[in-house]
Amino acid sequence: ARRQTPEYKAKKKEYNARPEVKAKQKEYGLRPERKEKRRKERTDMRMQVLEHYSKSLSKSDIPCCNCCGLNSHIEFLVTDHIAGRKQMDSEPELVKLGYSSKFNSDQLGKWIIDNNFPAGFQILCHNCNSAKEFSKLNKCPHEK
Repeated sequence: ARRQTPEYKAKKKEYNARPEVKAKQKEYGLRPERKEKRRKERTDMRMQVLEHYSKSLSKSDIPCCNCCGLNSHIEFLVTDHIAGRKQMDSEPELVKLGYSSKFNSDQLGKWIIDNNFPAGFQILCHNCNSAKEFSKLNKCPHEK
């Protein structure tokens, strides 16, 4: 939220306009080959998570939604916190491993892999995940 304020954006723009900052960004910035390498690393990490939880929960070798079974578009699949993102902050086993509900998707994927795929996560498509999020019962309409 703080990063969305006009004051923050103006300060960031001013900072990035400094000659020494521009020089450092140019020297250490992401060159096309680095960008491609990072993109591949993120994709590989994401696939590892999708495959692991799809295999363990839905018994499928192909990443798929644990609720509706969607597997035709891997781009639509996400890692879901079974108990809910915020509620998992109070899970003692996860807290001990350093879990935080503030992780973005890349951080969460890395944390999951580094902690040997802990329980409490599943793969859902965006539709099932959104429906579950907005449901008062924390369940997708497919689950009856």
